[in-house]
Amino acid sequence: MTTGELYADLTRRLSDLTAIEETLGILQWDQEIVMPKGAVHARGRQKATLAGLLHQNQSSAALGGLLQRLGERGDLDDIARANVREAHRDHARAARIPEALVRRWASLTVQAHDVWVEARKAAAFGQFEPVLGEMVDLAKQRAAAIDPGRPAYDVLIDEFEVGMTMARLDGVFAELKATLVPLIARVRARMAQGGLPDASWLRSPVPAERQREVGESMVRAMGFDFDRGRLDTSVHPFCGGAGTDDVRITTRYKETAFLGSLSGMIHETGHALYEQGRDRTLGDQPVSRARSMGIHESQSLLWEKQVGQGAAFWRPHYPRLQAAYAFLAAVSFDDFVFGLNLVQLGNFIRVDADELTYPLHVILRYEIERDLFSGALAVADLPAAWNAKMVQYLGIEPPDAALGCLQDVHWSSGSFGYFPSYTLGAVYAAQFMQAARKAVDVEATLGAGDVQPLLGWLREHVHRMGSRFPTDELVARATGRPLDTAPFRAYVTEKYSRLYRL
Repeated sequence: MTTGELYADLTRRLSDLTAIEETLGILQWDQEIVMPKGAVHARGRQKATLAGLLHQNQSSAALGGLLQRLGERGDLDDIARANVREAHRDHARAARIPEALVRRWASLTVQAHDVWVEARKAAAFGQFEPVLGEMVDLAKQRAAAIDPGRPAYDVLIDEFEVGMTMARLDGVFAELKATLVPLIARVRARMAQGGLPDASWLRSPVPAERQREVGESMVRAMGFDFDRGRLDTSVHPFCGGAGTDDVRITTRYKETAFLGSLSGMIHETGHALYEQGRDRTLGDQPVSRARSMGIHESQSLLWEKQVGQGAAFWRPHYPRLQAAYAFLAAVSFDDFVFGLNLVQLGNFIRVDADELTYPLHVILRYEIERDLFSGALAVADLPAAWNAKMVQYLGIEPPDAALGCLQDVHWSSGSFGYFPSYTLGAVYAAQFMQAARKAVDVEATLGAGDVQPLLGWLREHVHRMGSRFPTDELVARATGRPLDTAPFRAYVTEKYSRLYRL
């Protein structure tokens, strides 16, 4: 067979695999948004069956042989070669994992999510502990099957951040802590002095329906295509769906924290713009998918923090917001911007955390997961370990498990190793924004209400690139260097020194 015929066979097979993955994505969305509570066991069976089918095809000897033959051909173009590379990685991992483990994992995540929701409501870690223990055990088995020669947590991190390791993360996080811990201490001292703008308006009550209307208008203004996506409500905000043409985002509402839902929508829209901006002609192929969760988080955090908390973005939109929320009539634009960036040192919840303290929320989760998979920490120890880390890094102790170790959905879905992506995303976002500013007058265009120049730069350098290049190469092509904490550290130091008059 010619190379063209072999590659056509491969893309057909990979398209079928993508269709199964997308179907699992819709089942997951349905589970979190509209599925009846009594359907938990049926949904577990459905997902286990589809996960088994996906695994059978992804790990098949026929696919492996096809990938090997194409890997030996020298006449593939760059995109086809990258597609083969990504598919080969998926196949190699799948081929090492027993199908029984795949099916049990898919079924257990449905059960675990339901248990987590109820345990979180009751603030009762003991309700979640048994199923979490099984999740951790299965994750260790999964890691050992994939690569028994590497630490389990390195293997799990690699599922979200290809090539990332604990050793590299330890270095990145050490650099961030060296900047953030003293900067937060300076902000804390400045707060104690008083004389800062009043931000009590942040707690003004706003009905959920009004928050939804305002948030949806902002989502549209950012360029989200509602013909290829939708907005819903969930316990934990997320972006899901099925590929570039079915992107589903969610948020949650609290009447006395209207900015929380708005920032959540902006964050998830950042994810959605990445998905909707991928190369649709290759949308069913591995080469088109998001490069890593850290790169994905860079897009959500760039829009939520770098753009959505900046003065330029809000200048054209603030009058509309004041018209929607009457209490803002008494809030000056500068005070509004200060409130957007308010450092909330007493906040327990990661998704509600301010930009300055957020990385510490992530670092403590990373260190807990690292110790959990090394054996230094047992599942039963998690509440106490969590609280101790909160005191160490943020100076606060959660009063219960709902505000502590039960607050995140990730463990119920088995997403061990995911948390580092959030702070990697913040670092990448600062690099991308720094590079974009060299090509686009970001402040002027955003100030004129035009997001397209910035979005266009991201489309060209990140979204459409998908997984054509390894992560470091993708970032270096866009910014001139691989992962580098310097732009983020400089950005937060300048911004919060200015806002808090340090």
